[in-house]
Amino acid sequence: MKKTINYIILLFSLWLVSFTTLQPTPEKAGKMEDGKFTITINLNWTDNELARVSALFDIDSILMNAITTKNLEFINDSTYWNATIRNQNLLVISKELGQDFDLVTEKNIFFTSLDKTTASLYPTLDVAYGVNDFSDPEVFSYQNGLACFILPGYERASKVIISGSFNLWSTMDLPMQKTEKGWQICLNLEPGKHLYKFIVDGRWIHDPNNKNRENDGNRGFNSVVYCNNHTFMLEGYQRTRRVYLTGSFNGWDTRDIRMVKTETGWQLPMYLKEGTHTYKYIADGTWITDPTNPLTRPDGNGNTNSLLAIGDTTYFTLQGFENAREVYLSGSFNEWNQRELAMQKTTDGWQLPYVLGQGNYEYKYIVDGKWITDPANPYTVGTGEWSNSFLAHENNHKFSLAGFENAQTVIITGSFNGWSTSDYRMVLKDGKWIFPIYLHPGRYSYKYIIDGEWIHDQENPLWETNEFEGKNSVLWIEPGQ
Repeated sequence: MKKTINYIILLFSLWLVSFTTLQPTPEKAGKMEDGKFTITINLNWTDNELARVSALFDIDSILMNAITTKNLEFINDSTYWNATIRNQNLLVISKELGQDFDLVTEKNIFFTSLDKTTASLYPTLDVAYGVNDFSDPEVFSYQNGLACFILPGYERASKVIISGSFNLWSTMDLPMQKTEKGWQICLNLEPGKHLYKFIVDGRWIHDPNNKNRENDGNRGFNSVVYCNNHTFMLEGYQRTRRVYLTGSFNGWDTRDIRMVKTETGWQLPMYLKEGTHTYKYIADGTWITDPTNPLTRPDGNGNTNSLLAIGDTTYFTLQGFENAREVYLSGSFNEWNQRELAMQKTTDGWQLPYVLGQGNYEYKYIVDGKWITDPANPYTVGTGEWSNSFLAHENNHKFSLAGFENAQTVIITGSFNGWSTSDYRMVLKDGKWIFPIYLHPGRYSYKYIIDGEWIHDQENPLWETNEFEGKNSVLWIEPGQ
């Protein structure tokens, strides 16, 4: 009898491990296969996890309420979703993408809100800069792409796991090792901002030694860590009481970033987003450029700032205008400063090297005081005098529409630009209308406007019904794409 009980317990344990392994995370809850979109939801998830599902997959609040109350009758009868419950706590909702829903006359129109940009899926990770603040500097280190975390104490814990934005908040992927210093793990992480927590014997905790925290939306906190890619150093100034770093990356805030005193001067390791940055030090109220950095740039107001660029160089080139006295570059990347980026005259025009981070930018040239778009760049946004040249640096998607060669204007619009009817004008190349763009990871809906007529992308089999009983095409951008 005892052997039978032990055997039953063993089978139950194996089933439990298998079942637990199959549990989805909010980030991995949705998938598309053979034209069907399926979301698997754990009904035991916290409000914060359910909110992440809603944001990730554009689930309407009415549908989310039906999900949390297990109102399958409402879901199946009043929406385009089919709902089933598996294993008591897993609710699976699915729908066919591309199905002609107009044939289904007995169901009410129900659609998910597609007007919000999914750039907000990862907003807290896209930051201009970041500085770590650990009460014990020994609990975290970052060198050559390797981030090492230590959680001191918890000697009686049997298992500790680290979970965060870097592994889609998996609860099993990254177990930590018990050492003399505590629980430890080293991960390969890219420079930038990362969110994380520890799971100690099933209990989620933020890092008690990390002062950088953000509300997790569930009455708790996520710890914030920055994997640094630059160290600011100011030698000397030993009698100075305080030194602050300020620059374009923090809006020139004079009290935001305080440097740390060392035996030989002051220093501060930090993360800076790729791009061009200008900065200065403030030593006991006195503004100084970086003595060790020979690169400087006028700010357009009679002052000079130190210059730092991280990333690859883009060359802005304006052909012609040989008789112009001065040409400046101005754009969203330098807050449209009109006198900061003076271009250099060449044998056949003007040129300026400039470092940009990945993203979408607008810009213009100022030729002897007159603003003009880039004659060599066919991509523009806006209309009339508000028309700007558009540049997608390191774009990760290209909208392409075949045909319509006789159209006068083709615009791509969607949740990524607030459904603007004037921005993002496509360019006709080799029989196709093209528009390259950078999009954050996530889900987007979009349409084309051809000489004022709205159409969905007929080359894309994925679409959903909108509030006008028409079709919006659906696009997914995977992380790392």
